[in-house]
Amino acid sequence: MRSYILPFMLAFVVHAAAFSLISMNWDRPAEPVRSAPRHIQAEMIDLKALAQQQAAQEQIARQQAEQKRNAEEARQRREREAVEQRQQELARKQAEADARKRAEQQAEQKRQQEQARQKAEEQKRQAELAARKKAEAEAAKRKAQEQAKREAEEAKRKAEATARAEAERRKQQQQAEADLQRKLAAERAEAQARAEQASQAVIGDIQSYIQAVLQDSWRIPSTARNGMEAVVAIHFLPSGEVDQAYIHTSSGNAQFDSSAVQAVLRAHSFPRVADVDPLLFERRLRKLLVKFRPEGLRW
Repeated sequence: MRSYILPFMLAFVVHAAAFSLISMNWDRPAEPVRSAPRHIQAEMIDLKALAQQQAAQEQIARQQAEQKRNAEEARQRREREAVEQRQQELARKQAEADARKRAEQQAEQKRQQEQARQKAEEQKRQAELAARKKAEAEAAKRKAQEQAKREAEEAKRKAEATARAEAERRKQQQQAEADLQRKLAAERAEAQARAEQASQAVIGDIQSYIQAVLQDSWRIPSTARNGMEAVVAIHFLPSGEVDQAYIHTSSGNAQFDSSAVQAVLRAHSFPRVADVDPLLFERRLRKLLVKFRPEGLRW
């Protein structure tokens, strides 16, 4: 608010000046009324009338002085009143200005408060909006995460189901393959057994045939004794001819060993060997070990 010190000091100075003027003129005697000089003329004067005339003039002078003093006092009073009125007017204007200023300040304060309130409300609204958006974003994020989690779990379940199905399929396939392999192996084993039986029959028949041929071809030497044994290795050609014949295990008697080898070479060819299956020939007849004993041949 505006200070009243300056207006108060101005009013005090004006009142002091007015009071000084009044004090200076209060005790001042009224100026005598001077009449214009006249030419002296000798005439008879009535002293009593003259005295009355002078008294009347003095009375008039006093009245004039009184009127002048009254007029001066009235003027000074009017001046004081004018000063007071101006002071009051200044004070009123100052009060009005102060009131207007206070009103403006209050209006400005109210406007600022309203702006602050609106700003606070706007900030609150923005904060609520931001919080709502944040909550919505978090909710959407959680929803997306949950959806992704569900999709991942569903994908995992599907993958596990697919893996189980694939594992089951592979297991069944492996089982089927194993069953097939076992079946094929059983069939092969059976076939091999049959083939082996057939081969054994063929080999047994061929061995009997070779044994009979060698029995007829062997000339047992006179040095042979019971218990002697020579093992001869015979290499056949597919045609049944003898390719090689040599002692694999000696009997300890050179003549006995030589007679065994000569028996093979003397036979030279075994035609029925050529009728044997080539695979069977390669496996069982390409090379034979034949035992020669005095009491007969042994394989």
